[in-house]
Amino acid sequence: MRRAVIVALAGALVGCNRQPDPPSGHVSKDVPKQTGAEGHDHDAKKERAFHAQEHEEQAQAYEDHRGRGHHKHHRFTDAAEWTAQFDSPDRAAWQKPDEVVAALKLTPAMTVADLGAGTGYFTVRLAKAVPEGRVIANDLEPDMVKWIGERAAKEGLANVTTVEGASADPKLPEGLDVALMVDTYHHIDEPSRFFGKVRDALKPGGLLVVVDFKKDAPEDAPGPPAAMRVDDAIVAAHLQKLGFSHERTDRELLPYQYLVFMRKAG
Repeated sequence: MRRAVIVALAGALVGCNRQPDPPSGHVSKDVPKQTGAEGHDHDAKKERAFHAQEHEEQAQAYEDHRGRGHHKHHRFTDAAEWTAQFDSPDRAAWQKPDEVVAALKLTPAMTVADLGAGTGYFTVRLAKAVPEGRVIANDLEPDMVKWIGERAAKEGLANVTTVEGASADPKLPEGLDVALMVDTYHHIDEPSRFFGKVRDALKPGGLLVVVDFKKDAPEDAPGPPAAMRVDDAIVAAHLQKLGFSHERTDRELLPYQYLVFMRKAG
């Protein structure tokens, strides 16, 4: 839906030489295992399909739900223009921002990072949920970072700190309790490097939650086309390889999106 923190989704999500084990709590969608030459061909085809989704080989421009070209190098340079979409009242019906924030189970003094904060749609809600804590609003685009800072000041949210990150480094301070990424994972260029930095910034036992679009969401749903969506099992498997443990995946809270809950070792 937006490129907010990063430019692209390429990079190696999981090892390309074999399919990773599914994350804990995930119901496998695999067909029964086949044996012999036929089974070998079937497994090879499945591996190629898995690899293609990981690296989003269909990365040419697509038309998204607004008629704007949506692709992995999508830029979000004009905050004033994008706020009409990102902060649209219609978005609340399917994004359910208050329910998402509630699912994080924040306490008032926590430090929370909003990864790919865009125009601050979640930033301002997170800031109100941690009035004694701090929200780190991170984005790759300088204009988005500037916009959030001005928005927080107008809304009297002194506990918001803005950070301009890079494609492989969100440049987060250490000591985060929670990191939230919404509608941005499918744009990440170097996920292993990026989420390695997120892991390092989290406290021991810290929580990372990734919200993105279901692979099987309708084609006319908000967000990117199906070819750009990343299956929640791939998200969880990749993050497990970086040392996170998979707590759960919620596919019921939101109509078009999943929430993947990952925990840093304590």
